[in-house]
Amino acid sequence: MAAEIATDAGAVDAVLAAALAASKADETEVLYSASNSALTRYTNNEIHENMIESNHALNVRAVVGKQIGVASTNRLDPKGVREAVARATEIARRAPADERFPGLPSGGGDAAGIPDAYDAATAQCGPELRAEAVGCIAGVMKQRRLNAAGFVATRNDAIAVANSKGVRRFFRGTDASVNIKAIGDDSSGYAEGFSRSFSDLDMTALAERAAQKALAGHGGRDLEPGAYTVVLEAPAFREFLGYLSWVGFGAQPLDEGSSFMAGRIGQRVMGANVTIRDDWTHPAGDGFPFDFEGVPRRPVTLIENGIAKGVVYDSYYAAKTGHPNTGHALPAPNSQGPLPLNVLVEPGTRSLPEIIAGVKRGVLVTRTWYIRLVDQKKVIITGMTRDGLFMIENGAVTHGLKNMRFNESIVDALGRCELARELVRSESHVLPAVRIDGFHFSSGTTFG
Repeated sequence: MAAEIATDAGAVDAVLAAALAASKADETEVLYSASNSALTRYTNNEIHENMIESNHALNVRAVVGKQIGVASTNRLDPKGVREAVARATEIARRAPADERFPGLPSGGGDAAGIPDAYDAATAQCGPELRAEAVGCIAGVMKQRRLNAAGFVATRNDAIAVANSKGVRRFFRGTDASVNIKAIGDDSSGYAEGFSRSFSDLDMTALAERAAQKALAGHGGRDLEPGAYTVVLEAPAFREFLGYLSWVGFGAQPLDEGSSFMAGRIGQRVMGANVTIRDDWTHPAGDGFPFDFEGVPRRPVTLIENGIAKGVVYDSYYAAKTGHPNTGHALPAPNSQGPLPLNVLVEPGTRSLPEIIAGVKRGVLVTRTWYIRLVDQKKVIITGMTRDGLFMIENGAVTHGLKNMRFNESIVDALGRCELARELVRSESHVLPAVRIDGFHFSSGTTFG
């Protein structure tokens, strides 16, 4: 069966129905995913790779008593579907029983829709349009004697879930992204953009932003290690929120006691100005309305005015802990438990320029990388800056700095922060820039 069934709900439903009909397990779940993804990479202001990948897969979870087996295939002809179902069932029969397994979720109510999740022009975007985008980016760089590297990408995705207890879900959506690194002799700058619609991305404006950072960073100076007021732009802050979500906002680390939220629900853990939610409904995001078990997703308040409110759940941990299922299951088999995929940080009241204007002496961070977890319970991370580090003096960005290594507790940092007013999508999260006082730079780094 061809990959175009990614946008044909009727054809997808026929595959799911065939899989369920072929199963002799006590309970069966079938997860379908399809993607047509296109990517144009460029470096030195020239395209060096253009690719498109179309694929679809069926993930079958078979349940025999309390035994569970999972098998996958991307062969969606009748024989391929039957074989995947048979493998999953045989694996289940040989697997140890999980006495805590509550059974597959039941049908439940309808999942909400998302207006404008699918943009036909983005789904049909060809290499010519991506090449034009790279041409715009390269044109900006050539005018400033800079080189650009990065990618322009579009996606057309579908997901569907059905099980033997009445669950039936289907969703399709599109997405587009651009990554721009402007490279000078001794400095670099960065900009990114994300949208469900390719036409919403202003390639020239984003390239200008990256180029201006590269030029402003020329001749970067050394910075002494120590504690500084920093302003993390959204791409840098998103790296922090990704780690915080992974180790802190899921039911599994909470249940195991490894989350910073463990034993602290209802207590203040961050500044009173910090509210963090998982919210697939935000129009700037890329969420979809049900999880990988077909359970409707609920927006979940994780931190409210600095107080730990709760975490996200799937059917397994909802049953184990007696908590309502919030619809955050990942595909089976899953060793991480449920996770938030669309984190939203509520904005502050001042704009980013206003926040910078209030910094007497500090550092502006464009982007971070090579982040590693040092202490899970305290959410201490280490990492490096890249692609634009600048000194702020008396409310103005004055000169570039050489890159630095940092060590910081994300939880502690959000206890001494101010959030900007502008919300920006970075990857799958929607968040503002953030000012953090007393941010710890441990050393310089020879990287770029």
